[in-house]
Amino acid sequence: MDNKYKILLADDEPQNIKILFEAMNPEIYRVFVASNGKDAVEQTIKHHPDAIIMDWDMPEMDGMDAIKIIRATDDIKDIPIILASGKMTSLTNLRTALETGANDFIRKPYDAFEIEARVNSMIRLRMEQQKFVVLEKEIIQHKLDEITREMEINNQALLASKLRLTNNKKYFEGLIDELNNLRNLDNNESKKSIFDIISSLKTNTASINWKEFENHYDKLHPSFFTNLHKQFPSLTNNETELCAFIKLNMPSKEIMAITYKNDNALKKARQRLKKKFGLATDDSLHSFINEM
Repeated sequence: MDNKYKILLADDEPQNIKILFEAMNPEIYRVFVASNGKDAVEQTIKHHPDAIIMDWDMPEMDGMDAIKIIRATDDIKDIPIILASGKMTSLTNLRTALETGANDFIRKPYDAFEIEARVNSMIRLRMEQQKFVVLEKEIIQHKLDEITREMEINNQALLASKLRLTNNKKYFEGLIDELNNLRNLDNNESKKSIFDIISSLKTNTASINWKEFENHYDKLHPSFFTNLHKQFPSLTNNETELCAFIKLNMPSKEIMAITYKNDNALKKARQRLKKKFGLATDDSLHSFINEM
């Protein structure tokens, strides 16, 4: 396979083809020929030339119709096309040619020097376009990779926060149980102090842990809580937490451990959510929240 630039010459006049052919240096260009618009489209699809010189007025299919087909075909739509004409040479014709999809316009009779200069210009345009496409793809892929890495980091942070939330709940549950046992053995004043400590532990630890969890959650699912409360402003804090856990596909056992709910209480909480969301009994709460 050579490294020559591929040029398609589309013209129904043999003399014009001869002029075009002679203008193309065989050491630089590999030339293909088409005698009408239909043949030009077929040759373009087959050879994917680097540039096309397309005559406007040809039999069977003219150059303008051929350009329309090329521009509407994904694999070949960006190939530079120079439209040539010896009759349609007005400014109106030039505007029509460019609006149809031609990149350049030359008037007949052909001039060999002008042809080569225009073709070189179109090839440079093609190469710059290809460089830009490659660069754009690399930038997009880089951004996608960054987003993927960030999502993975946020997901890991969220899972770690969820684990700490669960473990802290278990730890403080045990601590609260011990304080309860001490309260049963002490005097009334001590009982009150211990009771106050228990209440404070329940309130503060739940609040601190949930705030950390919420921050990580919002990075992974931006605006989830905002949209949730915008659509359903009557949701309580406990119902908001339950929605977040459901969206994470957390099993019921984990949800019960974090929320201090038994199986029956969790089922009732789900039913209340369904009612607030306007769902039927057999509707999926999980699907509804995931689509939100």
